[in-house]
Amino acid sequence: MTGISPSLGPTPAGPASDRQRVSASRRLLRQREPLLVVLTLAVFLVTFAVNSGFGTSGNISFLLADAMPLAILAVGQTIVCIVRGIDLSVASILGVAAVSTGFLAQDHNASVWLMLPLALAIGTCLGLVNGLFVVFARIPPIIVTLGTLIVYQGIQLLICGSQTVVTVPTSYITLGNRNLFSDIPYMLVPGLVVTVVMAIVLRRTSWGRSLYAVGSNADAAFRAGIRVNAVLVSAYTVCGMLAGLGGLAFLVHYDSANGQSGIETNIQLWSIAAALIGGTTLTGGKGGVVGSFIAALFLEVTIEAVIVLGVPQVWDSAAVGILLLAAILADRYQTSGISLRQALAGPFHRGPQFGHEHGTGRRR
Repeated sequence: MTGISPSLGPTPAGPASDRQRVSASRRLLRQREPLLVVLTLAVFLVTFAVNSGFGTSGNISFLLADAMPLAILAVGQTIVCIVRGIDLSVASILGVAAVSTGFLAQDHNASVWLMLPLALAIGTCLGLVNGLFVVFARIPPIIVTLGTLIVYQGIQLLICGSQTVVTVPTSYITLGNRNLFSDIPYMLVPGLVVTVVMAIVLRRTSWGRSLYAVGSNADAAFRAGIRVNAVLVSAYTVCGMLAGLGGLAFLVHYDSANGQSGIETNIQLWSIAAALIGGTTLTGGKGGVVGSFIAALFLEVTIEAVIVLGVPQVWDSAAVGILLLAAILADRYQTSGISLRQALAGPFHRGPQFGHEHGTGRRR
């Protein structure tokens, strides 16, 4: 009796092939920096196709320069997020540094190079205050920095009174709005220097490794001999220092400063968005400053594209919010071990894949 051979046709997709597809998509999401570069170029090219003026050398230079204050703040925000924190006060620290250095430049013709250490010192002191409150008062970072956001805003208004910085020396204007060569603005230099230096520090120094260790598991880091409190305070201090530098960058780029500088554009929320879109998570222990820098450029290009394409300005913030939610969703999908459909379903999904997250086996 002749047996009937089983069909040699294609094997139906099963759990293994599903896992392979999920794994491949996660690998793609892990490459956040090249993905952001591609998205930024895509937005730029689409907008350029609609309006050729978007691709002029002058506009490219403007986009690069305009993104630098945000990029510098995003680098600092990334450091805080790595240790599972957040800093809402960076907008007011930027504002205090901008008006303090601005009035000295306007009234006393102070050199920008003399104002640089002052801006860094202001940011360092205010950031240190944040860190000390977070560590020793044991108040959640979002509450501490929301409070200091308001306090520092009051200091900014006190410095300004009813006045505004409207005139700065020519050297400020040159650094903030002129090109080093070709289409490369001077403003790009501090942004790149900060990003490269902090990228090296995070990956190559014991302090950088300690940040990741504390963000991943503070108890384990403490048992390993890491001074957790010192690391946390230093993270907020460095974030404040970079916010002070961002204030000086803001001043030289816009040639002015007032009591609402920084806070009026919600730059603190934009810095958080850039950090998260760049691949840093609010759960700590993961992230990098290069992704945050590229994300700041991506946000700048996207918002300017929205303006050029004639979309009402009210949708600017909505666009950033959508991108931020997409980044959070992508990170959840990448790290949780669930499928994209389950990530989209959120808390309404009750499948077994969430057992590792909400079950009794997870240590809290």
